[in-house]
Amino acid sequence: MKYFTFVLAFVFCISCKTKPQQTLKHNQAVIQDYANVFSTVEEDSLTNFILNYEKLTTNEICVMTIDSLPANTKALRHATNIAQNLGIGKADKNNGLLLLIAKSDRQVAFATGYGTELILTDSVCYHLIESTLIPNFKNKLYYNGVRQVLDSVKTKWY
Repeated sequence: MKYFTFVLAFVFCISCKTKPQQTLKHNQAVIQDYANVFSTVEEDSLTNFILNYEKLTTNEICVMTIDSLPANTKALRHATNIAQNLGIGKADKNNGLLLLIAKSDRQVAFATGYGTELILTDSVCYHLIESTLIPNFKNKLYYNGVRQVLDSVKTKWY
């Protein structure tokens, strides 16, 4: 029995060490791809980009894809509710950003914390959606669109 307990504890310790390290916010990943628009490689790339950016700036970003919005719900309202429920952004800085993509509804929204919206204004977010996301999404290039937006966000929101 002692041998079995030792082996079980050893296997548990090894499995804990081999899990990939990833910063999670309130038990949520920074990429939540419920509409399955990203490959595993793309999701890992976006996750690494966001986590590295967060280490440099403390700004927190989450990208969420869903198939469709709840009935009678606007994308921006839904994104804001999700961002608040997940607690995206540092409480003292209100520096969170959620990009919500509702694939079947063909809607996109940015939810920004109060500190974030000083730089990423509604106008800036609208421009990012119109000039970057929509052209890429029309061609089903979700990763390219999101990555380009994140690059733009990084240059503007430092």
